[in-house]
Amino acid sequence: MVFIDYIKNLKKIKRINIMKLSDLDNDFNFKKKKALNFSFIAKIISIIFIIFVLFLLISLFLSMGKGNSYEIETNGEKYKKSEFIKYQGKIYVSIPSGGLYVLENVDINTFKTLDTNYYKGVVGVDKNNVYFGNIIIPDLDPNKIYSVGNDYYSDGTNTYFCSPNSTINKDLSSFMEVMQTIMYSFSSDKKPQSYIYPYKKIETDKKLRAVEGFQFFATDGEKVYYEGEVLENADLNTLKNIDGYDEYFADKSNIYYKSKLLPIKNTGKLKIVSSQQGDKFLYDEENGYVFIENYSFDKEKAPYKVIGVDGGHLYNLIFVGKDGVYFYDNQEKKQKRIGDNIFIGNIEEINSNIFSDDENIYYLNAYEVWRHSRNAGTILDTRNTAIYYLDKKISWEKVADIQDGRIGAIWKKGNKYYYFDNLGIFQLINDTIYEISDKETIDYLLSDDIKNVVNTIGKLIENKKLIAINGEEKLTATVKYNSSFTFIIKYGRIILFSVIFIVAILSKLFKKYKEIKENRETKDNNYKW
Repeated sequence: MVFIDYIKNLKKIKRINIMKLSDLDNDFNFKKKKALNFSFIAKIISIIFIIFVLFLLISLFLSMGKGNSYEIETNGEKYKKSEFIKYQGKIYVSIPSGGLYVLENVDINTFKTLDTNYYKGVVGVDKNNVYFGNIIIPDLDPNKIYSVGNDYYSDGTNTYFCSPNSTINKDLSSFMEVMQTIMYSFSSDKKPQSYIYPYKKIETDKKLRAVEGFQFFATDGEKVYYEGEVLENADLNTLKNIDGYDEYFADKSNIYYKSKLLPIKNTGKLKIVSSQQGDKFLYDEENGYVFIENYSFDKEKAPYKVIGVDGGHLYNLIFVGKDGVYFYDNQEKKQKRIGDNIFIGNIEEINSNIFSDDENIYYLNAYEVWRHSRNAGTILDTRNTAIYYLDKKISWEKVADIQDGRIGAIWKKGNKYYYFDNLGIFQLINDTIYEISDKETIDYLLSDDIKNVVNTIGKLIENKKLIAINGEEKLTATVKYNSSFTFIIKYGRIILFSVIFIVAILSKLFKKYKEIKENRETKDNNYKW
């Protein structure tokens, strides 16, 4: 009995062990299948994504080829000095950056453009509709509409501003633009309205008149409008453009960027400052406040002393505050601190790129840093504007300006002479200060014989007649670039490889299909035989 019980127990143990091994094997297989399933799903998702990107690129290519803009613009009939063109029974309007758009439901026989004071007209009218570009404005009566002036239009009841400059259509999302582009490329659907001539309805029941001497301005006798927006508390009698070119305005009390009221009062000492190729700032010389558009530098750090105005050896203006040195990062759209205020006493400008404090001479110089990317090649990484220490202020004296200082100046210390450049990096003069090698070069720089100045300075540098001075870098304003161009190059290669991959897969599938088809035909023939 004991032996029989032992045998039964042994069989039971074996059965349990077999079950455990089976469970383990099943569990292992499940995990293996799960991993395989995940890998398979990931591949499917990748292929779908690649196909979608390829499909999108094909759509963009096809949409770019539709419409034959060159043919229309070359052979079409243009309406006066407007952007409207009649061609083969249709009317098109050119919208910069967007291309040509067709006017829907237009009556060609009665279509005309409204006269403006500018070189191009973007407002059209037929017996049924008023068009801002190709956009129909339903509450403007085409039989009563007239131009107020300064790009304002009215029918006596409703009044609008319509800009002659195109902008991105903010009402069209990126997703919808992609979807519409795809549909447009493969069908007769309307072209996506990526760009428009922006317009704004004026909320007033009074008659508007254009303000002479101020582009995009109008008034109803009480309120002042800029591009259809109200300037809060504006006094039209004292309103003026701060420098005659930009979009900063001031009346006796208030300061505006376009129609935005800025949080400072007019001190009468306002000016627009920039480097040769940089951003433009509103600068209040009395309080030292700084604005770019309607963005304000931190007032608690004011007054700011601006360095580098009209300079050619910088990418960014430098602003010296009470406790630090600052610049504006135009990629991140904000003020940034680059270090402590290292300057002693009063800062004075020597020229646009060189300045001094009570003890030392400093200069600005700009340089770029490029990096190598495996996918995108050599790309721009940063642009830098550095403040360099040159020397103690003592013993330096100015000899003479070169062509009234527009080119630069000659300075000396002891028995050495130096060229202080004003041409800048945009004229391919890479350094700010050069030591002059001999007296003949000094005489030549001061003579009236220099004609092609940039080439002349360049040759003097190349021939070692001007030798660059390398000072000590003290502070640096760095702007980091994430270029969309870089993105296109980088992912363009990925897309190219993806296309090759898809073509290879399709080629293999096609070959496999041919083999299967041939085998079936062989079998069928054998069967018939």
